[in-house]
Amino acid sequence: MARQTLDWDAMFHALEVFKDEYGHCHVPTHWEKNPQMGRWVAVQRYRRKIGELQEHYVIRLDRIGFVWTPADKVWNEMIVRLVKYKGKHGNCEVPTDCPADPQLARWVVVQRHARKIGSLSEGRVQRLSELGFIWSVYGQEEKTANAEPETNSMSDKALGFDSEEHLYRVTGEYVQYNGTGPRPEKLEKYIHLNGGELPPCIFLPRSPLVFQIGISDSDRMFVRKIKWPGKGPIPEEVLESLNENGALPPHFDLHLHAHHAHVCRV
Repeated sequence: MARQTLDWDAMFHALEVFKDEYGHCHVPTHWEKNPQMGRWVAVQRYRRKIGELQEHYVIRLDRIGFVWTPADKVWNEMIVRLVKYKGKHGNCEVPTDCPADPQLARWVVVQRHARKIGSLSEGRVQRLSELGFIWSVYGQEEKTANAEPETNSMSDKALGFDSEEHLYRVTGEYVQYNGTGPRPEKLEKYIHLNGGELPPCIFLPRSPLVFQIGISDSDRMFVRKIKWPGKGPIPEEVLESLNENGALPPHFDLHLHAHHAHVCRV
């Protein structure tokens, strides 16, 4: 037992160091810099959930601002952004095509939908109502009533998906989805765990692209050109490059490139 206490204290101290450095205790579960820390944080949440975490440990973690429910943290962060929006515009009527904060625009739609289907807690409904949140948008209820049955808990339209191909970053890798058909399992799980929030994404234009992937061999560089037609799964090699480097490899629009070449010849 003494050994276990020492180990807990050591990890708690490491968490305090993390907070001093980053300003919060929201350690990613799969934190590459210290995987043990990410696992330990997840274990504390689970042990408290099943009633196995002793109260004095809970108190110590609470004192330093431990995040027990990551989804709550995301929701609270969005509330702060909504308050800032209201301070600037005088209301909470965030347009669905808000260019300044498209994530907030999607979140607002999700809150309305969640309340309509009964999945938004009374506490959250009250918090939003106190801010002057607009629950009913003209024509929204009629459209929802006539909508086709959906296979997912929240519709793609409500979540802000469109028909373009997007690459969503989920648990360290990118998942492709264009807003139609069943969502990839990893993406669906992320949305569920994060209160309807979408992960960061890269959108792909609706036009053919040519990706250039470089391969080094001694002092030479070979560049492979890989075409993508503008819809459907991106080539596996491109996805591998994206996951390894965190960015798409160099690419250009095939149509624009061909037009430019034509103009140059003329």
